[in-house]
This record gives sequence, structure tokens and C-alpha cells, in this order.
Amino acid sequence: MCGIAGIINYSENLKEIKKTIKQIIIAQDNRGPDNNDIWVSSCNKVSLGHNRLSIIDLTNNANQPFISHDGNFIITFNGEIYNYLEIKKELLSSNVKFRSNSDTEVLIEAYKKWGINFLLKLRGMYAFAIYDKIKKKMFLARDPFGIKPLYYINKNKIFYFASEIKALKKINNIDFKKTNNSILQYYIWGNMEGNKTIYNDIYLLEEGSYKVIDDNGDVFDCKFADIKEKIINSNKSNFKNKNELGDYLKEIFDETVSYHHISDVPVSILLSSGIDSSVIAASSKNNKNLNSLTLEFPDNENKKSESYLAKKTAKINNIEHYVDYISKEEMNDLTNFFFKKMDSPTNDGLNVYYISYLAKKLKSKVIISGIGGDEFFMGYPSFDRIPKINDFFSKLKYNKNIDKIYQYFSKILIKTLRLNPKISKIYSHGSEPEKTFFLQRSLFTKDEIEEILDKDIFIQAWKELNIFEKLKKDVDKIEDHRLKIMFLEIKYYLIPKLLRDADWASMSNSVELRTPFVDWQFFEKLLPILKSNVKIDKLFLANLYKKNIPNEIFRRKKTGFSLPYRSIMKNVYKSNIKYNHPNKDWSLLSINNYLNNQ
Repeated sequence: MCGIAGIINYSENLKEIKKTIKQIIIAQDNRGPDNNDIWVSSCNKVSLGHNRLSIIDLTNNANQPFISHDGNFIITFNGEIYNYLEIKKELLSSNVKFRSNSDTEVLIEAYKKWGINFLLKLRGMYAFAIYDKIKKKMFLARDPFGIKPLYYINKNKIFYFASEIKALKKINNIDFKKTNNSILQYYIWGNMEGNKTIYNDIYLLEEGSYKVIDDNGDVFDCKFADIKEKIINSNKSNFKNKNELGDYLKEIFDETVSYHHISDVPVSILLSSGIDSSVIAASSKNNKNLNSLTLEFPDNENKKSESYLAKKTAKINNIEHYVDYISKEEMNDLTNFFFKKMDSPTNDGLNVYYISYLAKKLKSKVIISGIGGDEFFMGYPSFDRIPKINDFFSKLKYNKNIDKIYQYFSKILIKTLRLNPKISKIYSHGSEPEKTFFLQRSLFTKDEIEEILDKDIFIQAWKELNIFEKLKKDVDKIEDHRLKIMFLEIKYYLIPKLLRDADWASMSNSVELRTPFVDWQFFEKLLPILKSNVKIDKLFLANLYKKNIPNEIFRRKKTGFSLPYRSIMKNVYKSNIKYNHPNKDWSLLSINNYLNNQ
């Protein structure tokens, strides 16, 4: 895992291309402290940069930008290709020669042999750029779930790209203005959604897509992996019984976990007392290069239930285990650094920043997370709550006058009893899954946002976002109710928040984070199970590994990785607590700190 950057100066307006690419890679040095380098074309119109975090093939042979044998193809690559040895074997059978043991060289040789179709062979997380000197074209691609970021600017007849927004902001002569739409998005979701960023000229290459730019500046875009289409078009499986389904599920889960262990450096599982990380530990067969890590806070009331069970899981699976603590003094310093490193406004990511900091202290370069388990195995409350709410309110015929009366009295109760303000919208949002999802996932209500933002800005941005029509279109043609919710959770929570924050927060500490649940090939094989005649959930998955998981984990209620937000706000930032839920106050503190650090 690394940092990548590039410039295509198709107008020759940029006179100092070498200086600019250096500024960009220096700005994202934390992503790859092991080596950094640049490549500039002889015509001085194209440049690639790279920050290296050595994970596979630790020798200098794998340094980037990497140039092909014939000198016609140059690549800068961020991520891991887990099946690179299989692809390499196929290439070797065609007499392709290699001078390194890296997955980077496999990528460039696969592109040379199969062209753009080589993307369909890849299993991994990635964002990369390949410059084809023969065709004079730059080829950019990003993995199907967008685990690895690729931001770009196409302005003044110059195309720039990098792994971080902050790196692109080092470019001179561009006025980075914030957009009202993105600010509103933050107050709705707690992060930026889609391919937009907070800045009007910086975009994110869409997940599962590629972009080709020629030396005239013409751009061609294409989608090669579409999550919604995959959900709609996947076949339904029928199993004789739960045992048959269980055998198949265990096989494909063991496979994805095994692939995510591929590394030439030690790997650490982020182990909690939850099901997601526990099944990853239970599925891990090769423990020679493996350990596990649990983060605790000294005054955590749930310390015993979290670290004790994690330690027990590690022991059952013969995994060396570490429990580390963050002191109050460390918490103060780390939280300040967290906001300085924050690449895009978010109300999440602090947990990953803390744990990757501890991993770095233990000299771990690779950590494995259970991110994605709740999305793919229906673990969030939304999967049960939304269908029940929809079922109840669909039986009631909506009436505007009743809604006005309901909202009037509910707001009085909310203010008097300090209830959740979302209660006032349950009647108007309760009958349609997309509106109920919005109510479930939104950070602030529409009324609360109107109090935060300027009225004219809010009205215009709300109109332009057209959020309910967009949500309705998102779930169109997805018939299964649970799969509708799953897609919305993936699109509005997993991809733009969990995965995006996991990337920059871990890479701020020069640590690579891997997600076995979030794997395209695993997802393809899982979907027919989710459509099958047997309904499954996380408990079903856990039972496949019950011999390797402590019994107490099966009896525990779901608990997320909670952080002491109130304590941080009071003790570190002397911040006033306005809302009942600390996440709202934390969200306001977070965006204010982000803007101040810009």
C-alpha cells in the first residue's frame, strides 16, 4: 500500500512539472515512508510519482514508478493484488519475463498482455495509473468497492491525480473553493458522498471504474464493476439444507481470509469481542506471520468484556495477542494529530487512527479489519428496523394534515422530554424504505440542518441534492427488501465513510488496512447465498467457527467500537455539549477542526 500521484500536461501550461509532482508526493509521505520517487517523460508533459510502503517484495526491485522491460509502460500503484501469484503463473506460461517478485510488475505485464480486460482478473484493493508511451495515453483504475482512493483535478488543460486531497491542494494557481452541496452532504451523512469532495475542482474516481486520458486531454470513462447491477443480476442458489449452505459459505470465507493474509511482513488482526473480527481470527489458518491486537482505554467500563474475550479468541486459535492502551495524555495529542491529518470532512475514523497508531508502535505494517461484516450479513439495526417500520406505516394512508398535526405535537414532546428529533419525521418517512433509511442513517434532521446553515444556502443545496429522488433511484429494480437496505448501507455508509476513513486514518500512521469481508470475488459468491432459500446472518456465519470462538461471544449483544467522545470534547477541546447524542456534537467539532486545519 502506498501513495500515487501524476500529472498530464496536455497543454504545456505547466512549466515546472517536476517540482509540482515532488510537492504532491512530499505531502502524502506518510503513505509510503520506505521510498519515494518520480518519473518524468522525455517530452516533459507526463509525470508519475510514488510513495512506497513495502509489503510485498521488500527489495528495491519493486520500487515505483515501475518501468516495464521494454520501457514503454510506466506504473504507479497503490494497494494489493491478492491473486497476483496466480496471474503471474499464467503470464509465465506465455513466456513473460519478470525482474521482481512484486504484484506491481504483474499488473503492468497483465495490462500489456490483455489490455483493459485484465481488470476482470484482479482480486484486491487498488488504485493505479499506467502510462502507455506507445498510445500516449494514461490509464487510471480503482477497485470495485473503492477501498483505495484516487482523487483528480482536470483544470486549465492539465490533469492531476493523487491518493489524497491534501496532496492535490499543494498545487499552485488553483483556487480551491468549497461547495455548498458538499457542506450539506456532511450534515446529512457525516461525510462526503459519491465522487464529489468538499472542493469544487477535486473529484474522486468512481469505484469500479477506469479513466483513459490521451495527450490531447480527451477523457474516456467506463464502469467495469457495478455493485447494484451485481446485486440485481446475481443468480439465486438453492441448497438442500443449512449444512450444505454452511459448507459453501465457510469455503468462500476461508478463501477470502486466506488471500488477505498474503504479505512479506507480519500481519495483525484487529481483534475485538465481536463476531466480525472473531470469525476472521477463527478462519486464519497460517499463524506463522500473524498476531492480533486489541485497543483499550484505561477507564473503559467494558474493558473486561472487550479485551478478555479477544484474548480468549486469540488463545483458542493459537495467535499471539497484544492488548494496548491509550492514556489520556496520548489521547489528547493523537486527537489533535487526527484532525491535522484528516483528508476529508468526516465524523468517523478516530478509532482506526488510534488502532493504527498502536499497530505502528508494535512495528506492524498490515492490519486486518472486520469492516463490511455488518453490511453483507445484515448486522445493523436498520435491517430489522426498516422493514418493521415500513410494514406498519404502509398500512396507513398518508395524509398531509395528519402529518402537520403529528409534527406539531411530536416537536413539543421532543423539546420537553429531550427525545430524538427524528421521531417527528417517522410518519412522513415511514412507508418507503429509502426515506426510512434516510431517517435511520442521517446525522442531523432537516430541521436541525436549517438551524446550522444559512437559510438561502440550505434551500439551494437541498434542492440541488434532491436526496429522496436519488435514494429512490438507488433502490429501483432491487426487489428483495434486505438487499435494498444492504445496497444503501454500502453506498452511503461503507464506501464513503468506513472505507474512505479507514484508508487515510491508517495510512496517516503508515499502516495498511485490509478488509476480507469487502472483497469483490467474495461478494460475487455471497450474493447467491443471500438470495437463496435459506436466510443467513452473522450468527449463522459465527456458528460455522463455533469451535474456535468463545461461547460468550454468541451471547453478547452487538456493541460497536465505542470511543469516549464526550470525554474528548470536554477535556481536550473544552467543548460545550448541546445534543443528547454525542455523535452530533462530535460531528460539529470535527468539521470545524477540519476547516480550521485547512
